[in-house]
Amino acid sequence: MSENDGKWRLFIAVPLPQEVKQKLEAWCREQKTTLPFKKWVHAEDYHITVQFLGDTSPKRLEDLTASLERAAMGMAPFGLEAAGVGTFGRPASPSVLWAGIRGEVARLEGLHQRVTTENRDLGFVPEERRFSPHITLARKYPEGARLDPQALKTMPEFGAWTADRLVIYRTHMHERPMYEVVGSAMLT
Repeated sequence: MSENDGKWRLFIAVPLPQEVKQKLEAWCREQKTTLPFKKWVHAEDYHITVQFLGDTSPKRLEDLTASLERAAMGMAPFGLEAAGVGTFGRPASPSVLWAGIRGEVARLEGLHQRVTTENRDLGFVPEERRFSPHITLARKYPEGARLDPQALKTMPEFGAWTADRLVIYRTHMHERPMYEVVGSAMLT
């Protein structure tokens, strides 16, 4: 869908602090020669997706922000940590390289449940697959290349932080960075 048809591609996420983004970026820079993914995520675009909304009329932003505020209400900030790496897709030729999430993950899962429940009333159907919190670092491993499983055996630690808000991101395809904050709600 083009940006000219009036719809915005939106998703809800937990943002990361700059210190964690910088550590992730430094690790990724070191890995680019041994992990030849085609698309590395810009450091300013690192986040934890809570719910993908898809192409949405910007007129719905006010309702979405109110929905986010309801989901965040009564949910105190909680601790998370970015640590470890892994992949999605075929082990030898993965589709996504990610950093893992530790800490109060059950609270993050509860927040995800609250967000998807609130947004269901707005017509946004939750994904059927299990919520798997992570930070996407890279995509698209080259066809024919084989990933050495030893390349991901390290358990890097990227830092801990207090998750204190949710944001609504708008995607600007083919731009770097490509995500723009268009709404937010503080955990209270």
